[in-house]
Amino acid sequence: MKHPIRTLVIATACAITASTPAFAQTVTVKVGMANIDPNSSASSIYGPLTPVDALSLSVKPQSTTFFSISREISSDWDVELALGVPPTHDATVVVKNAALVPPSVSAANGKVAATVRQVAPTLFANYWLATKESTVRPFVGIGVNYTTFDNAKSTSVNDMINGGPTTIKQTDSVGLAMQVGASVKLGGPWTVNGAWSTAQVKTKMTTNTLGIERSADITFQPTVLTLSLGYSF
Repeated sequence: MKHPIRTLVIATACAITASTPAFAQTVTVKVGMANIDPNSSASSIYGPLTPVDALSLSVKPQSTTFFSISREISSDWDVELALGVPPTHDATVVVKNAALVPPSVSAANGKVAATVRQVAPTLFANYWLATKESTVRPFVGIGVNYTTFDNAKSTSVNDMINGGPTTIKQTDSVGLAMQVGASVKLGGPWTVNGAWSTAQVKTKMTTNTLGIERSADITFQPTVLTLSLGYSF
């Protein structure tokens, strides 16, 4: 776990577990599933020995286990740290101009060029639109997302396109995040929860093939759908 992630998690854990005598704060733990559609938009790949506006890439959706912990700070507000098992996404080849690349490269269109793991803790302040006694409680949240990418691996397809064994690295991203959702009481401390969330995520991907570096700038407008079971105490 990188230092910014560790700092965010520790700071949030301290805030959530701190006691305030003036208000009886409820802690809620949620566990469920999340579907992440990155909605990626990538520039053309640029660098030495690379045809201009010939190749790009697309990052594919993935599902993973979701979990979060939140704590009330008033009757209408809570603070939530949303996490999950980091998903590994496929990045596929996009051939933008087949006339500028060899037939073998053109034939790679749509094939997986790389896999990369995304670690993206998000801290939300949520405002609840109904009272705690309501069976259904909608909410809206705004916060900050930190995304880092690791375990990036080049496939044989990407190695072929680049002309040899290739390594991949990506820059981290910090951006605004928002979510909307609802919590439905099941009885006792249990709830079922659903939410839609998104965030501002940007990264620069750089490949290195025998010392030759090529890059692409990628913007994400992710759609994250979560369904979870919550327990409050």
